[in-house]
Amino acid sequence: MMNLKNKISASFFNDFERWPLWAPVFLGIGISLYFSLSFEPPFWWVGGGIFFFLSLWGVRLLSIRLVILILAFISLGFSAAILRTHFLKTEMLHYPLRPLSLEGRVRQVEFKPTQQGTFYQRILLSDLRAKTSEKLPQKIRLSIKGKKERLWPGQVIRIKAKLNPVSEPFVPQGFDFRRQAYFNGIGATGFALSDPKILRSSPSWGDLFEKRRTQITVYFLEHMPPPLGAIAASLITGDKAAIPEEIREDFINSGLAHILAISGLHLSIIAGVVFMIIRRGIALIPPFCLAYNSKKIAAVGTIFMTLLYLILSGFGIPAQRAFIMISLVMGAILINRTALSARTVALAAFVILLITPEALLGPSFQLSFAAVVALITGYEAWKNPVARWMMGGGIFRRLFVYGVGLGFTSLLATLATLPFTIYLFYRFSLHAIEANLLAVPLTSLVIMPSALLTCLLTPLGLGEGPLWVFENSLILLIKITTTVGALRGANIWVPPPPFLAFILIVLGGLWLCIWQQPWRRLGLLPMGIGFLISFGGEPPHLLIDGQGKLAAVYDKKTLHLSSLRKGKFTAETWQKYLAVKDVKSMLCENGVCRTSFQNIPIVISDDKDQQPCVKNAVLIRLEPSKTTCPDAYLTLDWYDLWRGGGHALWLTPKGPYLEKVREIQGQRPWTRKPIHRKDRPMNK
Repeated sequence: MMNLKNKISASFFNDFERWPLWAPVFLGIGISLYFSLSFEPPFWWVGGGIFFFLSLWGVRLLSIRLVILILAFISLGFSAAILRTHFLKTEMLHYPLRPLSLEGRVRQVEFKPTQQGTFYQRILLSDLRAKTSEKLPQKIRLSIKGKKERLWPGQVIRIKAKLNPVSEPFVPQGFDFRRQAYFNGIGATGFALSDPKILRSSPSWGDLFEKRRTQITVYFLEHMPPPLGAIAASLITGDKAAIPEEIREDFINSGLAHILAISGLHLSIIAGVVFMIIRRGIALIPPFCLAYNSKKIAAVGTIFMTLLYLILSGFGIPAQRAFIMISLVMGAILINRTALSARTVALAAFVILLITPEALLGPSFQLSFAAVVALITGYEAWKNPVARWMMGGGIFRRLFVYGVGLGFTSLLATLATLPFTIYLFYRFSLHAIEANLLAVPLTSLVIMPSALLTCLLTPLGLGEGPLWVFENSLILLIKITTTVGALRGANIWVPPPPFLAFILIVLGGLWLCIWQQPWRRLGLLPMGIGFLISFGGEPPHLLIDGQGKLAAVYDKKTLHLSSLRKGKFTAETWQKYLAVKDVKSMLCENGVCRTSFQNIPIVISDDKDQQPCVKNAVLIRLEPSKTTCPDAYLTLDWYDLWRGGGHALWLTPKGPYLEKVREIQGQRPWTRKPIHRKDRPMNK
C-alpha cells in the first residue's frame, strides 16, 4: 500500500510541468456545475472564487494549497457563468405575439435555400420598436420568404411580422435551443408578413464588417453554380445557411462536417500560406532581408491577417481557438522562444471559457478541443521516434511518414470526437478516416490556398484562374463526400449514452492525454466503465411534443407517430434520438389514434370533441380535457404540456415514469415560462 502511494506521489510530482494544463478542466467543471442547476444562483455566489484565491495566501502545506487552488478554479468557472448570464439579460419571448409592425436595425443577413433552388433571406434584427404593450426582445431572427429586396447589415427597416418564442428541447435532456439563443442575445424567431421597407442606412463599424462578410457570401452565390457557391461561402465567411440539406447530410455521413466550419484547419492553412508568402517575399529583396528579421515581420503579418480572417468568419469557437494558438506561436517567434503546443491549447481553452462560458456546452468547442488535444498528445508521444527514423532515410521514407501521418491524424481525431458525436448527434461514421485521408490534403493543399488567392486577386481583376481551381477542387470534394456518404456504414444511428457514461469517457480521456507519466494509463479505467454502461440506457416508450402537435410510441423497432403531417422537424429529431429507421403512422380515425405498448392501451386524441375514456389506458389529449377519466392508467392533456413542455414517458412494472422538459431545465433565465393569457400585457 505504501509502495503504491509512493508511486502515485512520484508520478504526480514528476508531471509537475503538466499541472497548468488542468486549469481549463477545473474551470469547465465550475461552468458545468452552474448549468446543471435547476435554479438561478444568487449574484453574491460570485464571491466564492475570490474567497478561495485569498485563502491560498494563508496556507503553507502544498497539498492543501493545491486543493484550494482546484476549488478556486472551479469557483472561477462558476462565477464567470453567473456574470455572463447576469450581464446579458436577454429578454426571451414566452408566448406567440399577434402580427405587428416592427422597426429595427438589420445586424446579419443569411441566405437559406428553397426546394426550387432559390434563396430566401433570414435576418437578425435589433433595436426593435413597435406599437405594442408587450416587452420586445433585444434581437429577433426573422425569415423573409419570396423574392424581396436584398437587405444589408446596417439598414433600418420597417416590416410586419409574426413573432414566436424560441423552441424548447424536443426531448428532456436534449439540446436546449432557448439557452443557445439566450447567450446569442436572440429572444424570438418569426416570419415576415409584408415586404421590408428600408427607412435609412446608418451602419456601425460592426455592421460594416458584417456587410462585407455578406457581400463576399453573395459574390460566391452569384458567381459559382449551386451548391459550390454555398460551400465556398461557408469556407470563407463561415455562413453555412445556404448549403442544401442533402449536401450537408453527405458531409456529416462521410465524417467531413468539420470542413464546412471555419475550423482550426482553415485558419492554420491561412496562417501558413501568409507566413510563407511574407517571408519568401522579403527574401526576394536582399537589402530589406539583410536589414530586418524576415521571420519576425512574417509573424506580425500572420497575426494581422489571421485576425482579419477571424473577424470575417464571424468569430466561430474553433477559429477563436486556432487564432489564440497561432498568436501564441507567432508571439513566441517575436521574443525568440518556442511555444509549447499543449500549453497553447490550454490557454486558448481557458480564455474562451472565461469570456464565453456557454461555449463549453456547444458542439463547436467540444469537437474542436477534443480533436486538437488528442492530436497534440499523439504527436508528443511519437514525434521523437519518427524523427530519428526519418533521419536515416531519403525522400521515400519522408513520403511514407507523410502518408502514415495523415492516417494517424484522421484516426486520432475520429476516435477523440467519437464520444461527442454520438452524445450530441446520435450517429457516427465508419468511413470518416478514409474520407479525411482524401479530403484534408485536398483542402489543405488546393482548396484553401486557391480560396485565399481568389479573395486577394479578384479586386485586382486577376481572380479567374484561382476561381477556376477553387471551383473544380470543390467539385472533387463534393464527389468524395457523396461517394463515401453512400457507403454502407457511413451513417450509423445510435441512441445517446447515459450522461454518466459520457462524463466518465471524457474525464478518462483527459487523464490519458494530459499526464505523461505511466499513471496516465489509469484513464483507461473510467473510459472502459463509461463504454460498458453506455449500453445500459432505456429509451422512452412515449414522446409528446411540448406544443401539443405530435405524440409517438416507440416499440424498440418502429416509431409510431400520431401524424405524418404535423411537426415534421420534431419527428425527425425523435427518429435520430431513438436511432430508429422505421417510422409509421398510427391507426387514426376522427382525430383519435389508438395503439398499445406492453398490453397497455394508448389513446391519443387531438380533437377537443373526441376524447374517449378507456380503462387502464394511457390517454394523451393534445387539447384541454373536457372530462376526467379516473379509470385511466395515466392522463396527460394540453395543460400538462403547457406547464411542463415536452414529455418523455417510460411504462415500467412499478408504474409510469415521466420526465418533463421544463423540470429538467429548471427555473433559469432562458426557460420558457407558462404565462396565462390574462396575465399577458396585450390582454390587460
